Amino acid sequence: MNADETLAVATKWLESLGAAKDGATFADLFIPTGWLRDLLCFSWDFRTMAGRGKISEFLDNKSAGDKSRFEHAALHNFQIETTSTIGPPATFPVPGNPGVQGVSAAFTFSVTSPPASGRGFFRLFPEGAGGWKAFTVLMNLAELAGHEEPTGRPLISGDIIWEEDRAKKIIEIENDPTVVIIGGGQAGLMCGTRFGRMGIRALVIERTGRVGDVWRNRYPNLRLHTPAHHSSFLYCPYPKTFPEFVPKEKLADFLEGYAVGQEIHVWLSSTVLPTPIYNDATKRWTVEIDRAGNHVTLAPKHIIMATGNGKAKIPTWPGMDSFAGPLYHSDSHTGAALFKGKRVIVVGACNAAGDICHDFVNKGAAEVTMIQRGATCVISSAAADKALFSAALSERQTIEDIDFVNHSMPHALTLELAASGGTKRLKEMDQKLHDDLTKAGFKLTWELTPGGGEVGLVGFFFDRTASGTLLDMGCGQLIVEGKVKVKQGVEIEKLESDGMVFKDGSRIQADVIVLATGYEPIIANAVAIFGEGIKEKIGSKIWGLDEEGELNCCYRPTGVPGLWFAPGAIQHSRFFSKHVAIQILAQELGLKF
Repeated sequence: MNADETLAVATKWLESLGAAKDGATFADLFIPTGWLRDLLCFSWDFRTMAGRGKISEFLDNKSAGDKSRFEHAALHNFQIETTSTIGPPATFPVPGNPGVQGVSAAFTFSVTSPPASGRGFFRLFPEGAGGWKAFTVLMNLAELAGHEEPTGRPLISGDIIWEEDRAKKIIEIENDPTVVIIGGGQAGLMCGTRFGRMGIRALVIERTGRVGDVWRNRYPNLRLHTPAHHSSFLYCPYPKTFPEFVPKEKLADFLEGYAVGQEIHVWLSSTVLPTPIYNDATKRWTVEIDRAGNHVTLAPKHIIMATGNGKAKIPTWPGMDSFAGPLYHSDSHTGAALFKGKRVIVVGACNAAGDICHDFVNKGAAEVTMIQRGATCVISSAAADKALFSAALSERQTIEDIDFVNHSMPHALTLELAASGGTKRLKEMDQKLHDDLTKAGFKLTWELTPGGGEVGLVGFFFDRTASGTLLDMGCGQLIVEGKVKVKQGVEIEKLESDGMVFKDGSRIQADVIVLATGYEPIIANAVAIFGEGIKEKIGSKIWGLDEEGELNCCYRPTGVPGLWFAPGAIQHSRFFSKHVAIQILAQELGLKF
């Protein structure tokens, strides 16, 4: 199809969508197995529906009152979007049907209740004689009418001195924060800057002494494992002088500058003390903060947990106290230079283990052995860049448009496509690496559970925040070359003064042992602050996909008023911070109940 034909197909289908009178006629515009992802348009939540029946049932549901969700939202004014960096409607290859092309397009619309504007994205499949039906549709609430996020530079009157104005705003935030954000890493800072931009008073609580210390204090050869454009910060992409994979020191300094440049108010060396209490009558929390030794009580309406994973997970074995050399978690690894000529054991076989083994080899350790206790999902950095990043993350598009298109694909559908062939194609790109790793005794997997389907990297990311994966930045080749030895599948029995003993009777001598054993789940941070009872209210799993394929408790209602979680990769905070801000703003305006 040429561009005019593609535009005509997209326009005609969107006109049909605008003419739909109820959920059933709306759903009939999908293929029988089509997907609708709704982000706040038809409910104050994130919902994904697969199949016409479930789409219709969701839209025609009247649980909120006399009107159905479809009638209440009363969407209108649908228009094809052609001016963004996504471009005009385009064709794409239909999965599993070589030679068949679908049509995709971004569009805009208006929402009646709440008064708002929306932005959507659809993918159409040809059906029948010249007909087209939707494979996927995203409906995304973009702006509340009259409270749109500013896009231009703020104007400062000549009568205003910036320093005085900033000091006044800080006093307002400290005296009456609408939101307290716990955690001053990338998620906390991006939520903070988004809220500030949208007129929501936010105070960030950070336990370390400097913004960026959450990265600055980690092992020296750490760098982002995803490209710089993909890892851009909200409103502030990295300078072009930054390397493709940003080193942790540059990232730490960038975070510090970001907090200053975006005017995010952060209390450093501060922690939230147990246990905040929510008052149902006032709809506020009582939160006590230890601010560098001084106790301060705040009464925010909302708390955002932006604390990442839980504490370091430290396994225990008999004899740990008897080991004569350094024994520490990967979080405490300050570099391998001190251990030149030493025998090293690294327990773990995922990203941190790979980086740390690489560091020990580069710094001249006499022997490096990786203890792989289970199978690992491995994809090379080169394959990931070619298949996942280069094509989908062209810098010709703004990162905002890239996020929008990426999140238009339902998570559960992404897993289906991975299991039905996507992972197979990725594996083929790394076939030699995988064969060589297997010969070296390294065990591979692409399944979360045996027989559960090869969901690959995306499956491990959605289910386990990427635990169990190795995005290989060079350690794989060291394993293949024998510079990093692998001890696989044998349980550790005990430690002795000069080594590690396994349950099969074998033994490895060591001068240093590093535990690259991961972290406690996100819920552990919530329990530490709110107590064990929080599990009864929100469940025990934050992150991971719910039965509809949306992430549990992430940037969406948790079941506890005024409590939100902001986990995930940089892209999640960059995109979903807007959705949290809209929900909070809607509550402030009395639009959300």
